[in-house]
Amino acid sequence: MASRDTNRSPYKYPRCYFVQKIMSCVYQRQGVVSEEGAGAFLAHLPSGTPVYYYSQQCAMGSLLPPYSVEDSFIVLKHFPAEILAEYGEQLPGRCDYLPLLQTLIITMPSQPHEEAACSFGAMIATLAQEMNVNRRIARCGATLVDTPERNKQADRSWKPARQGREFPTVALEVGFSETTLKLERDIGWWINGSKGEVGMGITIDIKRGSHSIEIKSWTPAFEPSPRNVYITAGDRRVIDRHIENPPPPRMTRKILITRGRDDSSPTIKGGPLTIPFHTLLLDEPGEGEGDFVFTTEMLLHDLAEPIWDAIDDAEMIKAKKSNNHHTA
Repeated sequence: MASRDTNRSPYKYPRCYFVQKIMSCVYQRQGVVSEEGAGAFLAHLPSGTPVYYYSQQCAMGSLLPPYSVEDSFIVLKHFPAEILAEYGEQLPGRCDYLPLLQTLIITMPSQPHEEAACSFGAMIATLAQEMNVNRRIARCGATLVDTPERNKQADRSWKPARQGREFPTVALEVGFSETTLKLERDIGWWINGSKGEVGMGITIDIKRGSHSIEIKSWTPAFEPSPRNVYITAGDRRVIDRHIENPPPPRMTRKILITRGRDDSSPTIKGGPLTIPFHTLLLDEPGEGEGDFVFTTEMLLHDLAEPIWDAIDDAEMIKAKKSNNHHTA
């Protein structure tokens, strides 16, 4: 998130007043998102996603949904950009904000969702350690990227360290209940919204019911090299990366991992997955270095199996909560 003066507030009241005031009442649902007429930004959210209108007097904690095995979403309309900048770190979940519409989508990631993101990050760390390039990678996590068109958090992201880049070079988006179209639209924004600075996007799509896991890698469908270089009046060299109507990102790999049922073994098709060294670190590999290759064994044992364990655990937690509710 962009740096800010923490002593200033977008309102005339001090911070303590804001915190106290929002505890006075709770949000009231104003409707639900439906596919028809939802608009491009809200399209492909689950149809029952609740919609609220922002109120400074309401407690953000009242928006928290009941415990869910899968991801949950809420939409806040008329949400001021100043509030996101000032208090965004206090908001629950992942933020996706459209300044033009003052509309905020908050994703409440489930336990399996977080397991997928953490496990994928751990695999990158393992490969980086083997190549001794750990210190050259900045782990951006879910850092909010702030642009005039959209403010968004990925589930995980990475870039070369100490280069002052706003956008990561590799971004990961995970979904467990959101539609495949929304997941792919989100990863498309990372690639096209960054004008190709995000050189690769990874999506992990955990399917409802079957719990199959679909992994896809995406790259720009255009050449992200500078188009124009010009000199300003102050003799400063400026690169114009403006790209009109870039085509949708290109899918470069599709991997399907199917969970075994009734003591049958899981299956995996389409592996391995590769993140080119140059794409992540913007440099050519040296001695002992190379592409980040996630073998089928890694994807199965270090990613898929922990996700399935997390699903089973989340289902047991939900069942206990339900039993406690009925016996209370």
